Amino acid sequence: MANFIDDIPEARRETLLARDEPTQKASTAGVIPWVLMAFAVLGIGAAGLWWISTSGPTASITPGPGTSAATDASAAAEPETTAVPPAESDTTPPDNTAVANAAASSAAISAQSAQSNELLGHRPYAVADENGLTTLSTNPMVRLKPEVAQKVETMMAEARAVGVSLDAISGFRSLEDQQYLFFDLKAERGQTTQTRAEVSAPPGYSEHHTGYAVDFIDLSQPATELNAAFEDTPAFRWLEKNAAYYGFELSFPKDNEQNVTYEPWHWRYVGNQESLEMFYQNAN
Repeated sequence: MANFIDDIPEARRETLLARDEPTQKASTAGVIPWVLMAFAVLGIGAAGLWWISTSGPTASITPGPGTSAATDASAAAEPETTAVPPAESDTTPPDNTAVANAAASSAAISAQSAQSNELLGHRPYAVADENGLTTLSTNPMVRLKPEVAQKVETMMAEARAVGVSLDAISGFRSLEDQQYLFFDLKAERGQTTQTRAEVSAPPGYSEHHTGYAVDFIDLSQPATELNAAFEDTPAFRWLEKNAAYYGFELSFPKDNEQNVTYEPWHWRYVGNQESLEMFYQNAN
């Protein structure tokens, strides 16, 4: 009809249009319900899709105010799944053999170090200051540390009080004295170095350098001076019983660790801190 409206006179056209208008409205009214129905169907479909998406296992739900504690408790109760490898010390046993070997090596080094200062079985000693020495009343040739000299004087007096002829024949020796006793007598007697070292120390290695060592004799038996026979004299027997009371000990007893020949006449004073450290600090 639209194609012919322009050919109809205006008055007639308006009439026709007025007459046709209700028909067009009615036609429009019939379409609207279908459109609404289509929207409704689409809405239901969309609602269904939304419900399916929110109810699936991967849905992310924001917890409400009352769900935080429960969620934290659940997370805390969940077992730790991270595997931790065992520590190396738990699976590797200690190497006891290596520890034992290290200890043995250390002991050997210490022993070697202690022996490194020795010479032919004798230990080194510093030479005492001769200006600080005292001579014995019975023999001005014998010089000792003042404390030692006083002890020796007391010992000789008390020994004589019981009929024992105890006396001292040697005390402090200088390096020159020891030079003669070791090298000169060694050459004079044709002794080997080792043989001489068994009866005399090299210079710098004699206890007599310290002013703490004394060689005792028995005046009643001069033939026993400075030899093993001295052990059979009353003087030696008195020393065995009483020397320790005055701070003295035998330097070279039988089978001593320094392998020095047994010297029953040679005694050393260890009655103060200085002498004790001097004779024992470097000992093996």
